[in-house]
Amino acid sequence: MPKIVDHEERRAEVLEATWRVIATRGLDAATVRQIAKEAGVSSGVLAHYFADKDDILVQAHRLAYDRVFRRVEEKIGRSTGIEALRATLYETLPMDENRRIEAVIDINYIGRALNDPRLKLVRQESAQVARGWWLGVLTSTAAGGHLAVDTNLELLVDQILVFIDGISLQSVLFPDLMTPELQKRLADDLIARIRA
Repeated sequence: MPKIVDHEERRAEVLEATWRVIATRGLDAATVRQIAKEAGVSSGVLAHYFADKDDILVQAHRLAYDRVFRRVEEKIGRSTGIEALRATLYETLPMDENRRIEAVIDINYIGRALNDPRLKLVRQESAQVARGWWLGVLTSTAAGGHLAVDTNLELLVDQILVFIDGISLQSVLFPDLMTPELQKRLADDLIARIRA
């Protein structure tokens, strides 16, 4: 009897293997051969699911962003208010090993996107999705009266995105300095300045 393969699960396994290769060896080392080896499959299996290496990288990037959004939804559900906003901010920062790997991957993509128009476009699309997502989070928080009345939500979205990118970069480059404890203190300070 032939083995039944869950194609979505297999794709996710390959993309997770891609993340591991990028996190440990860098984006340039993420060759089809190396990704296949890390995933425990043949290069032919990758060709069945992805058009080429760039397609693998693009899909891995999109899945990483999607997982952040899903993780936040699982953590806070439909909660609103300042504590839900704090929990959301914590979940987007590299405070544990899995989130640190997400930061390493994103920083690798940013570096590569400088000279790769396709990855640059994908990164811009991800940033737009994140912008819209954060605007929704902040709009809910403000509607409940939890943010200072004069808060410019669109400006705050940009501040939060720069905050996350900056902490992520610092955490990857200087992990002994940008510790999870410091990340929490910085996030708490940001929340204290914007709360009602």
